[in-house]
Amino acid sequence: MSATIARVRGITFFVLHPKRLLALVGGILAGLVYVWYAAVRAVPGVKRRKTAAREAWRRRPRRAPNAA
Repeated sequence: MSATIARVRGITFFVLHPKRLLALVGGILAGLVYVWYAAVRAVPGVKRRKTAAREAWRRRPRRAPNAA
């Protein structure tokens, strides 16, 4: 029975204080927007690094297939 009371307390924490719920939703939304914005801004640099890494991999020195 105490688990049910605890669960109701958690719900009433936000129901009785809508500003807390609004702050929680706003904080989660702001965090998601921040992560999305940072990821979108990083895309050109990531593509450049990946292209450079691919080129370096293609130009690496290789051994002959039958060399021991």
